[in-house]
Amino acid sequence: MFMDRLLRETQCLANVFTAVEALRLADEHGNPRGWASPCGMLEITRCCAVISDLALSIAKAGYRECDKQTLDEIASETRQVLYSMKAQFAA
Repeated sequence: MFMDRLLRETQCLANVFTAVEALRLADEHGNPRGWASPCGMLEITRCCAVISDLALSIAKAGYRECDKQTLDEIASETRQVLYSMKAQFAA
């Protein structure tokens, strides 16, 4: 149950960053505008929050649906996305 939701949210976040999606949302000069917009960043943050909540739920359940290494890797990738966004906000 949690793992299915975690995979769906992870896929949703991954879709935001695909090259095809970036090209589709690019302006006339090829600059990405979708995920870099305030709404796009809010959606990315929302996805990361859901992923973190689901990972915590899985951890509290005792890793029955997922092994610890996989869960740690998902959490690490989510943190990296948030760190990248924080760096972009600071710039």
